Amino acid sequence: MLRSLRGVGRSLFRTGRSAVFSAYYAAVRINHRRELYAPRKRVGDAEFRSYELVNKHGRDLLLGRLLTNCAPGATVYDVGANTGTYTLAVAAARPDASVVAFEPNPDVREQLATNVRRNGFENVAVRGEGVGDRSGTRTFYRSTYDELGSFRRANAAGWEARVRDAVEVPVVTLDDVVASGEVPPPDHLKVDVEGFGGEVFDGARETLETHRPTVYFEPHGREEASAVASILDAAGYSIRTRPGAWVAE
Repeated sequence: MLRSLRGVGRSLFRTGRSAVFSAYYAAVRINHRRELYAPRKRVGDAEFRSYELVNKHGRDLLLGRLLTNCAPGATVYDVGANTGTYTLAVAAARPDASVVAFEPNPDVREQLATNVRRNGFENVAVRGEGVGDRSGTRTFYRSTYDELGSFRRANAAGWEARVRDAVEVPVVTLDDVVASGEVPPPDHLKVDVEGFGGEVFDGARETLETHRPTVYFEPHGREEASAVASILDAAGYSIRTRPGAWVAE
């Protein structure tokens, strides 16, 4: 009987959380689209505005380390930028740095671009490609929780979310981006891609070997973590781990 009641309680909790999160993401989409309200956010010494309703990820350990390590004039790649907390914080804290933000979800990329425009940041390049192990196109699964969108269907349906739809998006490798000379190579590389990290780093082996960026990585699951650890280890990186946060140099 007690076990049954606990199961009912967990089910009700998940249902309630799903309703709250779904309502939040719906409100954020409207807020960005209509540019209604951009509250001020603070991350360390950085201050910026965004149409996110809360300071999501503003207290992330990885973001704090990135801001501490980012020297004047540095180039930061934000892979899986979402609506831009990392991008906006770096752009605000280091106006002489350059940020290259990759976000493959077309709707979320527009939200990111809107936030960059709202702040008048001229040191940010917003790119609509996904990042992977080969250049081309790939299916991206959009989630009812926008933050969970992924090239892996299972990750887009994490928590209580479900896959909203799927779109074909362009994909590049970081090695190809660097080799093209369009943007400088990264001094800092942040990756949060909902289970697709192995592919991101597999397509960045030359960049890791040659340019040695400091890596900030949020793992999602053992398979992704194992793949990324193997690539970083082969490239001679030392990894410091905390729950949900890796810094590798």
